[in-house]
Amino acid sequence: MRIGVPRERKTLEKRVAITPHGARELIELGHSVLIETGAGVGSSFEDSAYEQVGCQIVPTLADVWNKAELLVKVKEPEEIEFQYFRPDLILFDFLHLASLPKVADALLSSHITAFAYENLKTSEGRLPLLEPMSEVAGKLSVLNGSYYLLSQNGGRGVLLGGATGSPAAKVVIIGAGIAGQAACSTAVGMGAHVTVVDISKEKLATLTKRYGDVLHTVVSTPESLAASCNGADLLIGAVLVPGAATPRIITREMISSMGRQGVFVDISIDQGGCAETSKPTSLDNPVYEAEGVIHYGVCNMPAQTPRTSTFALTTATLPYIKEIAKNGLAKTLSSNAAMQSALTCCNGLLTNRPTADALHKEFTPVEQAVRV
Repeated sequence: MRIGVPRERKTLEKRVAITPHGARELIELGHSVLIETGAGVGSSFEDSAYEQVGCQIVPTLADVWNKAELLVKVKEPEEIEFQYFRPDLILFDFLHLASLPKVADALLSSHITAFAYENLKTSEGRLPLLEPMSEVAGKLSVLNGSYYLLSQNGGRGVLLGGATGSPAAKVVIIGAGIAGQAACSTAVGMGAHVTVVDISKEKLATLTKRYGDVLHTVVSTPESLAASCNGADLLIGAVLVPGAATPRIITREMISSMGRQGVFVDISIDQGGCAETSKPTSLDNPVYEAEGVIHYGVCNMPAQTPRTSTFALTTATLPYIKEIAKNGLAKTLSSNAAMQSALTCCNGLLTNRPTADALHKEFTPVEQAVRV
């Protein structure tokens, strides 16, 4: 199969969908890999590194899209890429369509087959392609939050770990999934006073066992959530409903209760954000102020560490890329339930129910969509 890897077009997105090592594994299996020139430079992979393992470097975005049978990306396609959608092409990347209706409409109208990394779910309930980027985003949420707490960046001038005679900062993390756990680990490691809020007593118990009295855990209710947000120096939103729009459980009043010059980092922004005040930002203009609180809503946070993120993402996605390339669409879908869960668009139909519900569109089961 011909596998295409374009250069990412999202603002300051420097990740690439596959490392040279990953490309070599595909080539050794008999597939061909097309790399758009410069695609890996942001992750410190020169074109020559891909050429050395047998990749073909193609000069334009059109070349890689038009010649590929399987197109592998990191982030959702930008509008400039819509023109290359076609029915016989398979797309595999992060889509987050619940918050991107224009992208969804373009995919559906073209009848392209699109798999979403974030929707791929194993029989154990894991989200193995989302997990590595959630871990990176969780760690970065604390680093970015601490940066904007500095007074020269508009924050209230609080050091997360405090100092002798001065208390540690109050960090509140909403959600104890992969991103929330990574944020917790980083914040605890920096010496902050950390509270994690979640609806799952089991997840909270696991964190308590891991960190002991250093960590405060709270079962989420509207009342406990409001109390936790009150006076927080750094609030991190790490709420996830796979495939669906994120519920906006953090109210404007909760944000206001943090006090002026606090910082709110919304990891959930890819799926619409978990606060009433949330809106997406970009790496070239990452923050805005609402209710006196600095809001950080970058949708591609892991792009700040592109080399780390590219290695982690390739490790997770490569087995699934190999399966599609080896077996083709029909056999992959008939034999792999995880890939069925990742299928989001096929033959102009939406095959992921939470995504369809979020977009107020009709849902079609995978088996029915593939037969059309």
